[in-house]
Amino acid sequence: MIDKLVLRCDFKKVQNSNNELDPIAIWPGFRLAELGIPLEQSIDSEGQVSNTRHPWESIPSSYESMAFKVFDHRYDQLDSFYIEIKASPAKIMQGHNVWGSDDFYDCSMCLMELLCMTYPQLTERLDFRTWSLAEIDITYSSRAKNDYECKAFINALHGVSFGQTKARTGYDGTAYFGKKNSRLKKIKVYAKAPEVAETIKKNSRRVDGDIYNEIYTPDLLSYSQSLIRWEVTLYHRYFERLGVSTLLADIYKDSLFSTEKLQAFWKIATYDLFKSLEGQTMKTLNTTQIKQALRDKFSKTSEKTGKVSTTLADSVFRTYNDLLRDGWLITKESLASNTFYTHVRMLTECGLSRAALQNLNGKTDGAQIIPFVRFIQVDFACQFPDNYQQPAPKHVYQPQPNLRLVA
Repeated sequence: MIDKLVLRCDFKKVQNSNNELDPIAIWPGFRLAELGIPLEQSIDSEGQVSNTRHPWESIPSSYESMAFKVFDHRYDQLDSFYIEIKASPAKIMQGHNVWGSDDFYDCSMCLMELLCMTYPQLTERLDFRTWSLAEIDITYSSRAKNDYECKAFINALHGVSFGQTKARTGYDGTAYFGKKNSRLKKIKVYAKAPEVAETIKKNSRRVDGDIYNEIYTPDLLSYSQSLIRWEVTLYHRYFERLGVSTLLADIYKDSLFSTEKLQAFWKIATYDLFKSLEGQTMKTLNTTQIKQALRDKFSKTSEKTGKVSTTLADSVFRTYNDLLRDGWLITKESLASNTFYTHVRMLTECGLSRAALQNLNGKTDGAQIIPFVRFIQVDFACQFPDNYQQPAPKHVYQPQPNLRLVA
């Protein structure tokens, strides 16, 4: 699926009227205020105003918003004047990105259409021939048996390296590969279910949060469970090295980003990483019974809503996982003393002895050896739920002599 697009377009140039013998195209001289966009300025101690600029702006849609900014470098060494828009097409079109479209034309037109509807006068000043792709996130998913195994695998990736690329420090359940400021490519591997849960939690704090959360149906939540996401970010320089044009006119005309070619780009970008994972394994302990025992004993039911909260039980289970990974002393130092011993007491109430907890570090008795290759089996034909019917594209490309976007 196309998880994110960053598109750019130059403003139209005008002929320099001061040089009739040898006219040249120059940037127009209008003020940014004429574009009808919000601006910010710098004011010095003497009250002089300077550095008028357009901050990143959020353009709302029916679901998620799109980021938009005008970059004005007409009067400095960069000599450029363009706009940039970026968003997740899936989130704009359907409100979530648990799955989404890989129709490049439909996805890109969705973003450009939103800009045209919001700023019709501004878009009249753009040179549509210069629309280009600056960045794209191509994301596909594989699946683990459960969320615990999913997170354990991703955390195990933190020690993996391939060639000159090493894993960067990531959050629990997230691994990054490639330099943070790379201008070619980056790879992010993460568990989808926790991200969905965090999105729902964030939406619930909004006044209109219930409307946004209606999208997250039980079927959608179920599908996100144990989902491993392989997100590849590719920049225009990466495609230049491959000899692939990033001009939208070329992409549309020659189908440079068809479904098959998107998959091919993704495979090329992940090849070295997947190759390095072949033959590697990880150990997982069967902790399902312990987690369930904690939930059975320490879950709480709200008298007002009737909802069951497993927050406390899951917190104790995380401490148990820390003991498995780091051992007694390191885990004890990482928690407040009262919290640590409370969690130990709760674990013993579920049948684990204190002595067993003190000797968990490196414990492999009963551990299951799982090959990494099982987690990297990405089936491109299974990127949607079985009963999901993909909607017809809203925008269908029709070759035209001159590419032109009409709001």
